Amino acid sequence: MKVLILTYYWPPSGGGGVQRWLKFAYNLKKLGCTPIIYTPSNPDVPVLDPTLLDDVPDGIDILTTPIFEPSRLLRKISGKAGSERLGADGGGKKQGVFSRLLLWIRGNFFIPDARVRWVKPSVKYLGKWLGENQVDAIITTGPPHSVHLIGLGLKKKNPKLKWIADFRDPWSDMDYLDDFKMGKNARKKMAELENEVTSYADRLIVTSRSAEDKLVEGKNKICLFIPNGWDAADFPKSIPSKEDSELVRYGHFGALHGSRNAIGIWKAFAALKEKGQKFELTFAGSVSPEISRHLIDFGLEDNCVFQGNLGHRESIEKMLLCDALLLIHNDSDSATRSTPGKLFEYIAASKPIISICRHKGDLASMLDGFGLPHAQHNDEEGALEMLLQYENQKVVDPAPYTRMKQAEKLLEVIRSTQ
Repeated sequence: MKVLILTYYWPPSGGGGVQRWLKFAYNLKKLGCTPIIYTPSNPDVPVLDPTLLDDVPDGIDILTTPIFEPSRLLRKISGKAGSERLGADGGGKKQGVFSRLLLWIRGNFFIPDARVRWVKPSVKYLGKWLGENQVDAIITTGPPHSVHLIGLGLKKKNPKLKWIADFRDPWSDMDYLDDFKMGKNARKKMAELENEVTSYADRLIVTSRSAEDKLVEGKNKICLFIPNGWDAADFPKSIPSKEDSELVRYGHFGALHGSRNAIGIWKAFAALKEKGQKFELTFAGSVSPEISRHLIDFGLEDNCVFQGNLGHRESIEKMLLCDALLLIHNDSDSATRSTPGKLFEYIAASKPIISICRHKGDLASMLDGFGLPHAQHNDEEGALEMLLQYENQKVVDPAPYTRMKQAEKLLEVIRSTQ
């Protein structure tokens, strides 16, 4: 079998968005299904991780075309640094009139997202390529959800083409869309595009169970749940021992901004400090200025170590040096229909997990099923209890969530379209 995978994120792009389909491609090839990748040749990504190039399966075809990225121009005009995001950071930061105008332009003129200008040339290029090359199915993955519009265009050209659409995050109700001040017409257009994609695709895949409800509402559509996972190959065979046995290391891995600002946990750490506990807070990934200010306000600056963006395997090595891991999910309605991918690597690390999320939602339900505690973003008491009791936390079996098991499920989905 051959499958054409359309993904915006591909090595040397880094961050969470690249892992899912890089691992799927690697394991599909091991299972006898040949992946072919289509990705932009010049993406504007916030994180680069060249080490991931080593994980690209040998001998696979990678198709590329250039993409027009308005974010580069808007960022140059706004004076933002290359790694900063336009919008979606929130966190209560006040913005000037010009910044708000740029965000409004982004939200109302680039629908569904800033990569939409890549859709038409991609449909043209791949339409010709598919006319000369046969595949058993195409797979699109978003965000950016404009990638699904490429699949839609190809499906309309050739209704017999089998198309699987993978949703790593919500679409028309994604929380950061509020930052773009989208008007009524823009919101309507977004919902119409989402409905069209989910109507035309032969199969839908979601990474979080309740995301299915909105996508298939009113449709006779097959939607499969395939969560993210972990790969033993990413974990080192041994780790060095701790130099200071009295120092408790807590680590957060991934971006920390906007609605991930959990005041309750910062207050809880401040309370720990007052009790005289020695601890260190390691942050691997970008941390918004707003959250950095809160850490200072609560007197935690001397306890913090900011690692910046790390390569994937280096992140896991740092993870394994921690005594407990922080999992802070977005405090938003749409986040209740998503599950962070890092959860499964946290579980595989066999470390206690200090989870901050809303008590009702997919992440909370999964944590409850594992028998793991969680507290809401402003719950200082609940967060402090987790910090004081972390050593008593149970260890969860990570075996059901290996990347190979998830690839086996995906292969079943591909076969079901034939």
